[in-house]
Formats: sequence, C-alpha cells, structure tokens
Amino acid sequence: MGIKGIYQEIGEGRRVALAKLAADSLVNEGRPFRIAIDIAIWQFQSQVAQGGTNPAIRTLFYRLVRLLAAPIKPVFVFDGPYKPKIKRNKRSGRGDALSNAQAKRLIHLLGFATHDAPGEAEAECALLQQHGIVDAVMSEDVDTLMFGCTKMLRQWSPQSKRQTCPTHVSLIDKEEMRLVDQGLDREGMVLVALMSGGDYDPVGIAGCGPKVAVEAAKGGFGKSLCRLKASDEEGIQAWKKSLVHELRTNESHFFKRRNKALVIPDTFPDFKILRYYTHPVVSPESSLDEIRDKIYQEREIQIEDLREFTREIFGWDYRIGAIKFIRVLSHAVLINKLLDTGYDDAGYIKGITGFRSHVMSDLVPEVRMQHIPLEIIPIDLSKEVDESITQGRTGLALNSDDDIDEAENIEEASGSKSKSKPFDPSERYGIWALEVLAKRSVPEIVAEAELKHNARERALQKRKNTTTKSKSGTKTSGTKAKTGMPAGALNKYVQILKSQPAPVTTAKEDAGLAMPKRSSPTLPQRRLRIPSPLEPSREIPHQQMNKKRLSSHLAPSARWIHLPRPRPQNLGLVLRCSLIQYAQSLLRTALRRG
Repeated sequence: MGIKGIYQEIGEGRRVALAKLAADSLVNEGRPFRIAIDIAIWQFQSQVAQGGTNPAIRTLFYRLVRLLAAPIKPVFVFDGPYKPKIKRNKRSGRGDALSNAQAKRLIHLLGFATHDAPGEAEAECALLQQHGIVDAVMSEDVDTLMFGCTKMLRQWSPQSKRQTCPTHVSLIDKEEMRLVDQGLDREGMVLVALMSGGDYDPVGIAGCGPKVAVEAAKGGFGKSLCRLKASDEEGIQAWKKSLVHELRTNESHFFKRRNKALVIPDTFPDFKILRYYTHPVVSPESSLDEIRDKIYQEREIQIEDLREFTREIFGWDYRIGAIKFIRVLSHAVLINKLLDTGYDDAGYIKGITGFRSHVMSDLVPEVRMQHIPLEIIPIDLSKEVDESITQGRTGLALNSDDDIDEAENIEEASGSKSKSKPFDPSERYGIWALEVLAKRSVPEIVAEAELKHNARERALQKRKNTTTKSKSGTKTSGTKAKTGMPAGALNKYVQILKSQPAPVTTAKEDAGLAMPKRSSPTLPQRRLRIPSPLEPSREIPHQQMNKKRLSSHLAPSARWIHLPRPRPQNLGLVLRCSLIQYAQSLLRTALRRG
C-alpha cells in the first residue's frame, strides 16, 4: 500500500524494542508511550489467520494482550464515511461492519480507546501525531508520512528467527533520517506518489520509478507544485514545462542521468488526486481538545465481560477455559494496573527475585516480579464446572476393556519424559517487567531486592577473586609443594638395570692383524604385498600350489637376527675403524698372491 518501492529510497528505519520506547517515555516524560494505530491494517493482516474458532478476532485479541503488557497506551483509529471511494482502481469501503463492531467491543473490554476518523484513518493518525496527542503512529502505509506524520512505527515483529513473540518495530523518524534535507518532506512525498504511482493513481507517469521521482523531489518540484492553485493554468504549464526540460536535459543536475524516454501525459498533474494528498478529510482543530480528553480518559479492564467474550467467541468454556483465560491475561493486566494506579496499593507484587537486561528489550533493565494470577484475575473457579464427555468402549470393541486399561497404565508408567507442571492460578509466578515501572509502583520492594542482589554479587565476586588468586599462586610458586611422601618411596615400583661393559679386545684385534670372524650372511629383506580383504581373489591355481614352497623357503630367514652396527661416537674412532678395515683388505690381498 502507498508508494511502491519508496522504502528502498528512504530506508527501512531503525529497529528498536517497543519496551525501550515505553521505558524512555516513562523516564523522560513521566507518562506512558502513546501511539495511534490504523486498525484497518491489523484487520487485513488478521484475515490470513487459520485454525481454531474465529481466527481473525483471536489474532487481534493476542496482539492487544501484548500491547497491554508493553506497557503503552494505544488508540485505535477506524476509517470514516468520507474516505475516498476509489483506491488502487478498486472501490474501497469502511470494512465489514460486523468485524468492526466486534473489534471495537474487544478493544473496549481491554480498556483501550477507539476513535472514528471522518475520512481515512492514516490521515487522522498523522493529525493526532502532529498535534502531540500521540507520540507515534503504527501503520504499514507510507501514506502516513505523506499526510505529515514525523514518527512512524512499522513491522512489529520478532527481532530474530528464533523468537516467536513480536518485540521490535522499525522506527522511521523524519528528523533522525534527515528526510527533509533530502527533499522528502510532505510536499516531496506527494510528488513521488504522483510521479511513480500511489493509492489514488497506481500508474503515475508511465516508466517513472521511485528513484527518478525522489530525484525530482530533491530538486524542489514538490514544493513548487503544492504552492500552485488549480485555477492557475499558466503556473501549472510553466511548472510542467520546467519538469520536462530537466528530465530531458538534466541541466541542473538534479538527476543521475537524462530521462528522454519519459513521456509526461497531458492530464499530469491531476489536481483532484493532488487534493486527496494535500487536503485529506480529517477532524477540525476545534475538536482536538475533545478528542484528547476522550483518548486520555482512564478505562478499566472489564474482566467479567471479557471472560464471557472469550467463552462465546473463542470457545474457552468450562473450568479449563477459565484457567486458560487467567494464564493468558494475568501478567498483562498486572502491568496495566501498575501503569494506571502508579502504586501497588492492593499488594499484588509478592516480591522481586531477579534483575536482567535482555536483548529482547534492547538491554533495558527489567525485574522479575512475583505475583499470584488468581488475585489479578479474580474469577470464582468454583462456579466453573468441569467438562464431562460421555464415552465408553463397549459396542464394537473386539477385546476386553480390562486389557486396554492395563495397556494404557503400562504405557503411562513406562514413559521417560516428565510432563510439565500444570498451571495453578493460586500459586506464585514470576514475570519480567520494566524496572522503571517497578520503581514507580513498589519502590520499597525494589530497594530491598537491590540490596540483596548487590550483596550476592559482591559475595560472588569475592569468591571469584579468591579462587583466581589461589590458582595464580599455585602456578607461579617456585618451590615444590610438600606432599608428605618420603624420599625413595617410588623406587620399589621401578627396576634399575646397570649398563653392560664394552667387549674386551686383544692387542692383535686392535692392530687389525687378527683374522676377521665370518659373520652370518644377511638375507635380503623381502616385502610381500598383503591384499585387502575387500579385493577380489586373482590367484591362479599353480600360484596356489606354490604357496607352501614359498613359505618353506622363507621360513629359515626368521632364524637370523639382524643387529644394527654400532655407530661411532667421534671422528677419531671413525678414522680408526676405516684404517683397520683398509689394513685387513691389504693383508687378504697379499695372502692370496702368496
């Protein structure tokens, strides 16, 4: 919806946690964060929900509960009767009257405010934000920026793929993103919608995309167009002639290149469509004070009526439905009560058991508050009857019921997985809430919990430092630690062998005159390739017959023991051995010759 592809030009915005926006508002403004929500977008997105009873309204219910626990103060704006009849070349209406009535009923039961716009809801939301009635507008339609909104929230979704609960939004802040400096103020956005196509004219100028339209807006053509009147024919023709000249020549270098192929139609610009953008139907300024008081009015959550609504619409009947109702709503209602009253007079908070700064809330400090859900949602469970279903195993059964019961008992007893503890609304449960909200509501409990938490942290840090010093002292010590073991206690486990004396040689052997002893011949080492057991056998029959012969020839080689020759330890011994060998060879030669 809106201008197709415009977010690629202006940017997707900054991702921020909705809890951080709520905490900043409580700290800086001293009040809850207020947003205006175009309910038509939510209703359109809820249509794709599937499963269960009335999936569309159930999806809206869970979104409202998350907003209730944020904590923020939303106002839901509905389209009015003076909304343009045609959008995107299709007839547009105010939506299904039945779904609108059902949505309003649910919103009022949860204590939220609604407002009926005279025309389009996004234009009315932008008006409320411009006059400071709300802080931001939550919408997926970029037309909200074109109607003058300066802070828009979109894409309320989980921050990562591993999360399932929506926690973050994309914040588009005109001042932060410097859209005005880029020529994308309200007049510039109107020109982009007229040239590249918008809700009221999807085509625009044929072949003109948002890039060229944004470049024209930066050149100031949007401001000059919005200053013209529909009766000023000469001014309109001069403006159009100047735009065509720049598109074809790029004389002022507004564009990255010349766009000669673009053909400006004779009907451009259509001042009827221009008036939809520049003069939308909104509430008059004289009624803004009344609207402000209506939105700021405190409303209580109607627990009993809301219980009947969930019983009727969602099928949360009987005692099990009542317990589910308490489990879903208790934490959100507790946050809303603390936000409205400002102090826990009823004593709902039973204690604080933890502190954290989680990435899901952009590291905003949070506390773990203990509460009893049944005190927050005071439903008389004794009036809720258990569902009874008539059943039996007779009739078409082919075996006895006793056998089936025994089999079921065995299966339950043999199960290894332990079932989670069922929800008991009368027991204590913990929820994470903003620390700034807890300090406003229960400052004494927070201060006491902080003292205990700081004491535990100091003790843990002291223990850690002591452990670190003991480890470092053991590593850097130069003396061996005393073990109490006497000297030589391990000798009985060790066998000590004396080195063998070197062989004694005679003088003749030292002179090299003695006859050398015949050494045993060294057989060449033979290497046999051992085939893999996975390889197929390739033996020939006569090779199989020769296996025994080959093994008989190789068997004696196992009797010889080959000892390596001792290597000389110094150069003198090397020369001595060489001279002895040389003298022995000369003596053998002389003896042969006689």
